[in-house]
Amino acid sequence: MTPGPATAGETHPKRKRTVATSVPRKVLKKESGQTPANRTSHCRSTASVSAKKVNPLPLLRVLALYTDGYWYPGSVGDFQKPDNYKIVYDDNSAEWARTGSMRRLEVRVGDEVTNSKTNKSGTVKEVKDDMLVVSPSSGPNFDLSYRYLCIPCDKVEAQWEDRELTRTLLAGINDTSRQPALPEGADGFLRGCGIIITSNPTALAWNKEKIDIFASMIENGATLIEDWSDALQISGTYDKDAGNRKPKSWKITKDQARWFEELDKGSIQRVFVLADTVCQKPKYLIALALGVPCLSTNWMTDSLQEVRSRAKDWNRYLLPKGIDAPHNVRLSQSVNLDWGTVPEHLMNIMDNPYAHKVFAGKSVLCVGDDYIPEQHEERMGTNNHGELGFEALRTIRNRSNITSGVALIILAMGASQVTAVANFQDANKEEHFDFVVFKDPKWRSKHPTPKEGTKHASWAWAKQSLIRGQMLPVF
Repeated sequence: MTPGPATAGETHPKRKRTVATSVPRKVLKKESGQTPANRTSHCRSTASVSAKKVNPLPLLRVLALYTDGYWYPGSVGDFQKPDNYKIVYDDNSAEWARTGSMRRLEVRVGDEVTNSKTNKSGTVKEVKDDMLVVSPSSGPNFDLSYRYLCIPCDKVEAQWEDRELTRTLLAGINDTSRQPALPEGADGFLRGCGIIITSNPTALAWNKEKIDIFASMIENGATLIEDWSDALQISGTYDKDAGNRKPKSWKITKDQARWFEELDKGSIQRVFVLADTVCQKPKYLIALALGVPCLSTNWMTDSLQEVRSRAKDWNRYLLPKGIDAPHNVRLSQSVNLDWGTVPEHLMNIMDNPYAHKVFAGKSVLCVGDDYIPEQHEERMGTNNHGELGFEALRTIRNRSNITSGVALIILAMGASQVTAVANFQDANKEEHFDFVVFKDPKWRSKHPTPKEGTKHASWAWAKQSLIRGQMLPVF
């Protein structure tokens, strides 16, 4: 009889496993290009960090029982006495399991498996580096990536008995935070930092600067967060018409967005945005709206070059908040200079009292042809860390199947509810909105402003209100 999953630690409810909904309590690197079945512990140091090599954690890959009665691939994280192991599943959710609820992730020909995305089942006919070839009871063979591997409990009990994990094999997992030891002289402040990077991709010097930034992050144990939709747990809803593949609208409320993990000694303690210059890209604007400091990339590169790093003095690297368009004046950021010193800063990130919440308590409709967050099963990004030799860089990516955009910026500006539509006529006519924000600069000629009630405005107005830190007269 297979024991049920352990209950040590906090657990979280789970939807279909094709999309992550549980909140991981720790950050584990998810390396692209390696299969869960044969992932090994290795890293390639770059010239920038070769003098002080970083020792990443050995990842123990397992098949583990989840509370829904199925087994999924994951990695062993923390240990709690006497027999509880934290499993970080491949969708970035996390649960606790006992020794008897884990198996070595060693798929073999003849194993009965299921595709968690399509619910198709069959027998493994071939095990490849990055996928399995599965033969169903009827129909043609299909490829199954490890991302969607799912095995029913009865199949594991019948076929996986010789792949059990013993406490001897798990002896390397202890009750520490399981983070790698940092080189001598590393900056402990940076170790607890999550870094979101935005930049001008046409900058000629950017590639070299990015290499220096990543090298410094590896040296000091910082974590790269690829997008705000990875840093925040987001659960907005799409509305689709029958027969229409594209959603008609997307809606999210303030309480549907929060920091993505619970804080303990091994988690991220503070987050910053790095940029080569002041800009109006979504990552930068969301940070301004949340009151998260936006720093010059020099902050990270200086941390690599200085004999004695002074990362705590990040306020010296604050970038301008933006440019007040009418007067062409650069404005300073409104941030808490003690940012990240207490866990509440991240846990209450949507309610930062030091950020100017222009849309506080308002319901906002956003109208634009690209304002509905696109759904990507595997977000397409510019992640080439492996090509640059940075497999050791701890990265949080692809937690969400959407990317940052106008709707999330408006939500970060304090709105209680944000609805995004491509066309104004797609909005619910029965629903009241305090503001309607249009992408189209010619919105006045197409959608006259009501004499009372809802206010119509442009996206340019919303951005300037954010930069000024106050609700400006509508233009």
